[in-house]
Amino acid sequence: MTDWSKLTRDTTTLCQHLATELELMIMRGELPRGERIPPERELAATLGVSRTSLRQALHELQLKGLLDRRPGRGTIVVERLPSGLGAALSSALGAAEHDFRQVMDLRATVEPQVAARAAERATRPDLRRLRELLAEAESEPAASRLLDLEFHRAVGDAAHNPLVGELMNVVCEWGRSSRRLGLQGKRRRNLSLTAHREILDAIQAGTPDAAEAAMAEHLRSIGELVGAELADSGKSPGRRTA
Repeated sequence: MTDWSKLTRDTTTLCQHLATELELMIMRGELPRGERIPPERELAATLGVSRTSLRQALHELQLKGLLDRRPGRGTIVVERLPSGLGAALSSALGAAEHDFRQVMDLRATVEPQVAARAAERATRPDLRRLRELLAEAESEPAASRLLDLEFHRAVGDAAHNPLVGELMNVVCEWGRSSRRLGLQGKRRRNLSLTAHREILDAIQAGTPDAAEAAMAEHLRSIGELVGAELADSGKSPGRRTA
């Protein structure tokens, strides 16, 4: 049985510290391949950290290809080290800076089609996960940015295509800075929550065209809102967002 007490806490960089410690446990074999990680709420309580910090750490390890997170299965240590598309794209993340306008254009190209696939293929666990994330976002405004990212990634998971899932992980990661801009202020968060409800409704109803349209409108409205506010403040919408 895994000894979770070895995960010490460093409050100055808690998310990164947790991710580093978990990665070391995986590499040392203390977290065996195929082992299921305890549920977020349970593990966060064991470690004495917030679910938000733990979720961020788990997301970092998923992006590296060390963890597999799927609705109905939980979080599992992967059987093999990452390779291929996900690893190649992820390796570019640290060195790249991303233009807000380009990121939003990429998201508008990819995510509506992914939402349509999710409407065709989502399972009950997928829908439950999306509902849970939306409920958390409504009750935890301080965690809205991370929960927004998790919602979009969960839509990608619901498409049930491993390549789409890997691509969505990278798109979501590149979209971190657009979320930092797009979720500032209560008005923007409420707009995003309303859009997420519409996307979820369409996916639950199994209507691909409606899911695609809802996602496209969501990204268009956020892009236009942030672009207008950046222009009003004298900053270019195409400025670099690291």
